[in-house]
Amino acid sequence: MSDHDQNHGKPDDGGWADNPIFIRAFLGLLIISCIAAAAAGLNAAWHNPHPHFAIEGVPAFFAIYGFGAFVFIVLVGQHLRKLVGRKEEYYDERE
Repeated sequence: MSDHDQNHGKPDDGGWADNPIFIRAFLGLLIISCIAAAAAGLNAAWHNPHPHFAIEGVPAFFAIYGFGAFVFIVLVGQHLRKLVGRKEEYYDERE
């Protein structure tokens, strides 16, 4: 039985994560969290007085490093998908 039949002809309006109010609130919270983390990195009271490597002494180094690593993973993942991805009909071909 399909979802359309279970909803008695009503279209599926999505779940709670598709709600525009939730999306705006989640993105707002994410942006505020990122700004707070970067601000904490700029705060001199949070710095280690004796960093292990000199680059760790740069303000907000870990926020910048983390963002750069995230961008790298996303960009590499897009190209990796081309190498290891399967066609949509991959499993249908076996039947």
